[in-house]
Amino acid sequence: MKRLLLTAVILSVFFVPLHAQKVSQGTGSLEVRVASLESKVGQLPGELFVTFLFGAFCALWAMNTGRNAWLWFFLGLIFSVISVMVLLYKQSNDVRANPSQGRRPFKLDDFRQQ
Repeated sequence: MKRLLLTAVILSVFFVPLHAQKVSQGTGSLEVRVASLESKVGQLPGELFVTFLFGAFCALWAMNTGRNAWLWFFLGLIFSVISVMVLLYKQSNDVRANPSQGRRPFKLDDFRQQ
């Protein structure tokens, strides 16, 4: 009986700290993962704002070129930079097709009359 008790004490002395070390390593990695998620959540409002600006820019450009503003707003939200590149390409094709539509000379008298 003494041997069994002594064996149990010796095993608990050696294996319990090993188990506790594994648990603390697991919680350490969990803490790192939680901290990473918290930093990503902290960046989310800024990213959403930039995405909204891409959508608004695409919608404004689409309105000025006679395209569907809502469609380009949502395309700008989803595809951001790609949508801007497509709008640039479409605008350059429109200007090539009708050069007088692309640029209009600025006249100060027109501005003063408004």
